Amino acid sequence: MKERLYEILNEEKTHEIIPFLKQLSAEERKALVPTIKKMNREISKIVMTKNSYHTAGSTEQHSIIDIASFVCMDQKTFGKNYWSLFRNIDQTEQILEWGCPVWFSDFINDSVEAEFTAFNYQHILGWTKKGYVQPKPELLGHHLSNYPSDLDQNPETLKTHFWYLCEYPSKSLPFRKEWLPLVQKLVLEQKIERKRFLKECLLASNRNFNKNVTGWFMDSFTALKPTDEELIDLQNELLAGLTSAQSKAVNTILGHLKKIVSNPAFKSNEFSHYLPNLLSSEIKTVVVSSLILTEKIFQKKKVDPEMLGVALTSAFVSKDDGIQSKTAKIILKYIAASENMREALAHYSENILTNVRPLLAKYIEENQYELEEDIIIERLSLITNENQIKEPESFEDLMFLLPIAIENPGTYYYDIALAGLIRFAHEANTESVKLMEPVFQKACKTIARWEVPYFNVLLCNLIINYGLSLLEKFPIQLKNIEKIYQKTCEDEATREVYSNYHKKIGPIKNIGVENLAMTVFKEIAIDVYHKIQSGDQIPLLSTMTHSPCWIAPFKLIERLEIYQNKKIEPNSLDVQLALQRCALENTSEVLKQVERRLKGEYKELLLFFFNKNASPKGKIEHPSWWMTAGITRSPEIGFKEFEGLGYDHIPKEFFSGIYNWKTIDSKKNSYYPVELSIAIPKYHLEKRKNKLFLEYFIAEQKSFSEIPAFMGSFPNTPANVLAKVTKTCLFYSGIAEVYERNLVLKTAQFLYQIKRPLNEMGYLFLGTIFLDGDKTIRGIAAEIWLEKVSHQMIDNVQLGKVVGNHEKLEWAPIKRLTDLIQHHMLNISKNHNQALECLISNILLQMESPVTNLKKLLEVYHEVLALNQSQVNGEVKDKLNNWKENSSLKKICNLLLKK
Repeated sequence: MKERLYEILNEEKTHEIIPFLKQLSAEERKALVPTIKKMNREISKIVMTKNSYHTAGSTEQHSIIDIASFVCMDQKTFGKNYWSLFRNIDQTEQILEWGCPVWFSDFINDSVEAEFTAFNYQHILGWTKKGYVQPKPELLGHHLSNYPSDLDQNPETLKTHFWYLCEYPSKSLPFRKEWLPLVQKLVLEQKIERKRFLKECLLASNRNFNKNVTGWFMDSFTALKPTDEELIDLQNELLAGLTSAQSKAVNTILGHLKKIVSNPAFKSNEFSHYLPNLLSSEIKTVVVSSLILTEKIFQKKKVDPEMLGVALTSAFVSKDDGIQSKTAKIILKYIAASENMREALAHYSENILTNVRPLLAKYIEENQYELEEDIIIERLSLITNENQIKEPESFEDLMFLLPIAIENPGTYYYDIALAGLIRFAHEANTESVKLMEPVFQKACKTIARWEVPYFNVLLCNLIINYGLSLLEKFPIQLKNIEKIYQKTCEDEATREVYSNYHKKIGPIKNIGVENLAMTVFKEIAIDVYHKIQSGDQIPLLSTMTHSPCWIAPFKLIERLEIYQNKKIEPNSLDVQLALQRCALENTSEVLKQVERRLKGEYKELLLFFFNKNASPKGKIEHPSWWMTAGITRSPEIGFKEFEGLGYDHIPKEFFSGIYNWKTIDSKKNSYYPVELSIAIPKYHLEKRKNKLFLEYFIAEQKSFSEIPAFMGSFPNTPANVLAKVTKTCLFYSGIAEVYERNLVLKTAQFLYQIKRPLNEMGYLFLGTIFLDGDKTIRGIAAEIWLEKVSHQMIDNVQLGKVVGNHEKLEWAPIKRLTDLIQHHMLNISKNHNQALECLISNILLQMESPVTNLKKLLEVYHEVLALNQSQVNGEVKDKLNNWKENSSLKKICNLLLKK
């Protein structure tokens, strides 16, 4: 049986596969499944040629396997292949005629989840007629959406299935341009009931469709030009649609409600229940349309003004001057200053803008909420009990930690896992070692993927090699490990034919590395493996002690003392990483410990490292350690004692962290009209002794996913990481790729966590992400600013210059900045308001001619000045005198000049 199948496959006898399968019993077909799967793997292997690649099997062979799989497998084993088998529909029909699988109906019904299918609505109708498929409404609606033709062939299509389309449409519906004119034609011909379709369009607003599908139904509703009578009849559906998550639906419905607001039958009271949510929307057009509609309701005078007025106060959630002014004028004109109105407005007292507040004087209590002065807090401490890292305390703890470390690739859990392996690798016994199997299996499963973060590659490789060494000691308890390992090795062998594949399994020293920068972690991991094998429990120096990435100075001294007493020289990269991660605070006590506990070069090195005013002394036996200590402690200083140590050829930018940058106008003739340009020198790693940890990072020219993790390797001097991320991911404000977004997001999160004062690249990065296209990233930028203002760790003059230099060329829409200020940075405290005034003043000072939406920034500035009871900066006044000639800026400039 197997031989016959191989013969058909090898000789490509496609015409013989169906007759062969026909003669087999159900049991025989089931028995063939492992063979079919093996054949499929063989013909699916990739064959590389000089200029391209292809699978090992021919088109005929793939067709034979598709047929055999369909006939012999169950639904789960066959999978979700809605393409290959169905490309030849005539052939599929032949198979179904003599042996339709019992699972075929469920299989076809599940096709609504498939991205592509090689069959369509008409095929489903045919299979339904023959009894092969019992279609669900979801199936018919989905596939009819993709088939806007031959609608008269089946009477059920327009009678029933079309309404399934309204309830269960395909995501492709809006892109089938034929549907909208076709629906209009069918409604006109009365083949589709007009009123029912109008109702279905409105119901679509709350059916959790994506915005394109929801938009299609809204466009269809508008295209049919519903009459006022029809809109009155559909009021319940229109009002319910106001709760839609899609702004297109809400705006469309508000537009239609405006047409009937003057009609006596308009449900004003019911509308007022929806008003608070509408006015709280982040979509300005929704808020403005709602205000216009509300004013029209007041003009009717057939409504309880106070009930509608209380609902209206929700508009003050917005800090938009136009919205607040419009709302205040409506309240003044139509609503009495009752106790209920005063109470309702009191909830928004903090949010009401200073120029709007006088309009509402009779509605607002005079004892306004007063912002308290900030309590000046000392600089944040990097080493506290709260952020101390809990390490595993036994072999069992280590086994529970390792899966967590695998699931969270990055330096944090990776570091703790490595320290745990060194400490507890030799404590396994016949009982506890059983915990190793699931950990080993998880490591194998993770490392077997195509795309694996490199920290995972290193950790999983260590776990696998450690597990194999335990197998030799505990063969009975770990008997399944060998089988798991062999399967993983077989999977890797199929990938090794690709030239770009880097080996992940085997001796750790032989595994591939995709980028030069990660070589440093591979070298340290090799050292860890040797410790595990030899039973050496001397700890790494670079294991962090406090989150997110710090090493307590006393812990570094303690670890170095161990190496000193055992007369063992530590790994050079490990020493450098430890110095880079060391928290440089409270150093006076630390220096006493150095004097007491260390000798020789260790002592001289740390006396220099922990004393900000000290110069290098003593014999320099390990130049890379001293150089790293100098760069980490005082990046701005070039120590003459380090000249001639072998690092003079490295560009000074990499030591100081100061790069030349500018925002460039490309004269609108480029795909990127305005770019942020940073000059980062090229550097190539040389083969020599005493290489710096830093060199591996700066020599890596390309972008790589682990870049943000290096923030945890250089927390004292993150400038090089920030420069690389900015150059790679923030040169243009319109970048929307997920990869770049993730790099920026992770870098911003780390910058927030390390709690250090910003350097020049820190200000450039922070000022740039203030204008980022991603709302989450902008939110983190605001959090960084808020915290640093609270602890007096920020220079708003320097930050303002960065933002202003970007925005004078309109690098990004200025609305991103004004929204961020209004929603996250304004009115937090008096200190924050004063810092904000300084920030905005310095942004404006960089501006030359007016830019798009400058009016909005000036309005925010006006609000901040009013809150601070300040006057406009003198140099800003000169700018305002020039800008007031611009008609759109005249009013706000004059308001500011009066201050």
